[in-house]
Amino acid sequence: MISFKKKKKSDDPASTTPAMETVSSAPSEAPIKPRKPKPAPDIYTLLLGLSVAALIIATVILYLNLNSYGVNPLAGIKT
Repeated sequence: MISFKKKKKSDDPASTTPAMETVSSAPSEAPIKPRKPKPAPDIYTLLLGLSVAALIIATVILYLNLNSYGVNPLAGIKT
């Protein structure tokens, strides 16, 4: 049996699906904001670089110091 009753908009499952929304090609009404320039590096950036360099230098010195003991310096010690 065919029904000629009009469907309400809330009854139509396709109308509530987000994928069925139409995308308008009209330009947006919000004005385009210009981008702000990046801030210049400050003293904290310099301190960060110095601390990374100090850690790298300390790691190399530690490696050279431990390398002077040989492969396994505790091999001959009995516990």
